[in-house]
Amino acid sequence: MTSYDAVVVGAGPAGSAAAATLALGGRRVLVLEKDRFPRPKVCGQFLSGNARVSLARLGALGSVEALAERIEGGTLHLAGGRTVPLPLASPGLGISRFCLDDLLARRAAQTGAELKFGARVLSVSGSAPSGFRIRYSAGAGEETASARSVVGAWGRWDALDRRLERGFLGGSPTYLGWSRDYEGDARGLAGQVRLYLFPGGYCGVSRVENGRINLAGIIDERTRRGLDSGWEAVVAHARRANADLHRALSSLRQGPVGFFGTGPVFFTAKPAVEGGMLMAGDAAGVIDPFSGEGQAAALASGILAGEMLESGLAGKIPLARVPSAYADAWRREFGRPFGWGAILRRLMLHPSAATIAARICGERLARFAVRRLSAHRTSHGAAAKGIPRACGPSG
Repeated sequence: MTSYDAVVVGAGPAGSAAAATLALGGRRVLVLEKDRFPRPKVCGQFLSGNARVSLARLGALGSVEALAERIEGGTLHLAGGRTVPLPLASPGLGISRFCLDDLLARRAAQTGAELKFGARVLSVSGSAPSGFRIRYSAGAGEETASARSVVGAWGRWDALDRRLERGFLGGSPTYLGWSRDYEGDARGLAGQVRLYLFPGGYCGVSRVENGRINLAGIIDERTRRGLDSGWEAVVAHARRANADLHRALSSLRQGPVGFFGTGPVFFTAKPAVEGGMLMAGDAAGVIDPFSGEGQAAALASGILAGEMLESGLAGKIPLARVPSAYADAWRREFGRPFGWGAILRRLMLHPSAATIAARICGERLARFAVRRLSAHRTSHGAAAKGIPRACGPSG
């Protein structure tokens, strides 16, 4: 059984950020990822400007900016036909998870972290500071690793959530998410993100690397049950309710990747610590996609987890105190957007209320929402460094 300073479960933005942060500090890190990269993933594929600080801290900013579409602003399209300017605090980046996750995982490996793909974690036992045992699948068999610490970064939900009996599974209303790719003349979308509301959900359209177009959205389970099967029925429902969306998609053709769906999605904060593990990214809480802050928060929370563990591993604070210190820091830095997200979600998913609010204070409300939903850290100061290009000109 191999021993590590830290085992990170999940190689998405949060997991790779935590792993790279620890490896840059000279720690021995193992990352266990159940998928194989690169792979497509349901996501709005938008990085807010706040993500730049984290990407620079990881040495990944230059490579991401070299591929991504620069997003300068956008519009919010209500079902009734009204359009509201959607200001951004700073330019965002449009890049697919197919490219971004692979780039970040490669960066983690470059810093010295050991990555194992196709490795599903079956159980985690133990606690800090005595240590953890992590059992995971490896090909046709199983392996076990020991670690002084564990970061849980497995995403929105996983079988591990049920094994840990995490309370959010039986709590708030659930939603389903989808995304698909489009092709065609999207010059009108250059530098823009567009959000479209429809009864029971919303979706966004924007360009990613190489001028490709991403459509991603959510719909509540009750509305979904009233529609025909298949994601085409969901998009048809959205297009019937929002003429602007219908016009936008009519000028595009479906891309080769097709639909990807996920569910359930719980838009709620979750415990930042479970069984002594530091939870990061969506495993610690899923921020509403309309905020545009999900991936920026995932990166920042992964770095926060790595920095807090480094303090414990280096003896700056007792390792046994790291989980509670991390939970406090997580709440201070990321707790606020979840409360505001719940309020704004109810407004957005109520067509009449959204129309009235847009008529009275449309752009002012949008600017207010951007400020309240912003989740970012300002403590990272490392300069950007180059990393290998996992996705070339053809993506």
